[in-house]
Amino acid sequence: MSLSLEETKLVGLTMKLNLKAKEYKELCKELDELEQQGIDPNDERLRPLLSKFKQNNSEIKSIKRQLHALQ
Repeated sequence: MSLSLEETKLVGLTMKLNLKAKEYKELCKELDELEQQGIDPNDERLRPLLSKFKQNNSEIKSIKRQLHALQ
């Protein structure tokens, strides 16, 4: 069975979206662990995590736009 170019792109983007969803869950686990330690909301250790959340969110939005454009 051969996939068309659009189908191949759709599969690839779906796989990327699944990967980003897994990364998001891992970031949530990391945040939960910090919260369980009683970390202060203004602690500097949260800055890199916030940056990772923002990057992940941006990538998810980009993938969703690409998926929407294909459909």
